[in-house]
Amino acid sequence: MITFRRINYVKFVTSLFLIVFFIFVIVYADKFTKGEDKLSIDSSFIEGDGGISHEISVDAITVNIDNQDNGTIQYVVQPWDNLFKIASTFGTTISTIQKNNTLKWEAQVGQTLKITTNDDGIVYTVKDKTNVVVFANKYNLNVQDLMTLNYIADQTELLTPGQEITINISKEKAYDLWLLEKPKPEIIPKTTITYKPVINKAGGKPSTTKKPTVASTSNGTSLSAADGKQWIISKWTYTKNITNGFARGQCTWYAAIISPNIFPYTDDNSQSRTFGGNANQWCANAKAAGFRIWSKPSAGAVIVYSRLNSSAGHVGKVISYSADEGTMVIRDMNYAGKFIVTERYEDPDNSAIKCYIYGK
Repeated sequence: MITFRRINYVKFVTSLFLIVFFIFVIVYADKFTKGEDKLSIDSSFIEGDGGISHEISVDAITVNIDNQDNGTIQYVVQPWDNLFKIASTFGTTISTIQKNNTLKWEAQVGQTLKITTNDDGIVYTVKDKTNVVVFANKYNLNVQDLMTLNYIADQTELLTPGQEITINISKEKAYDLWLLEKPKPEIIPKTTITYKPVINKAGGKPSTTKKPTVASTSNGTSLSAADGKQWIISKWTYTKNITNGFARGQCTWYAAIISPNIFPYTDDNSQSRTFGGNANQWCANAKAAGFRIWSKPSAGAVIVYSRLNSSAGHVGKVISYSADEGTMVIRDMNYAGKFIVTERYEDPDNSAIKCYIYGK
């Protein structure tokens, strides 16, 4: 009779148990996998496009301008599009596109979407360093809309003091949420104005002298305008993904893009933010950053308005200026709507002009 030592007996029982266990697993494998997540495959792999990320088609974009110079973008949906990509490109939200086009879900290929440029929204300057989700929860904002409007891909991304972000709420709503401090009512002292009659001693009608109103645009086109009239010469859309710290589609974002002497490029799609702030703060902030500020225009200078269509001010770029004729042509964004670039005649004597910014 063969006698097994205890250690050999343990090894035998263990090996037998493992063999039985593996046979059981193989036979009943479907029981173990039931209810588990299935392997997901990227749609680009299924479509066989090699993972290529299609950009928004420029040929599918048209811009309509009404009599009040308000712009409406119309976009024809392409086979590779979805609402998230369209909303991100045009600086709006999925819910806004769905609302304006009566959509419940995704848009259909070939469908023309109306993307308005006068939606409610504010540009907010971040006060304290915080996480984007924490910020949204603090002010009861939609996290996804906040990330889409500001091209934030990761919920762990931090917002830094001085950073400008776009929030799709009205200014009144921002006051209610204490995002913005409601301005105190301005008390205007009552004044007495005495009007004196103008007497024309010659007995005829008063004569008026009109200054020349002919300007030359950057492409050589002549421009004629009545006194004080801001004429739009041409307009087009610009949606390239350039990062410079300013909100996409706004005047400050585009003015920085076309002013590399003030906001140098670090690579093809990024610029250094030498200073920030709302448009009407650019004069003081640029001066503090060491740039030359002057009250006279010149081609190539950044023009700063204290107020123009917005209490936050406006900025653009001087394309041409003639001191003899008193004419000036500027290029700017968001004068006719977000992402819409206009080249237009401006009156150099416009009282809303605050300053001109030049290089160092």
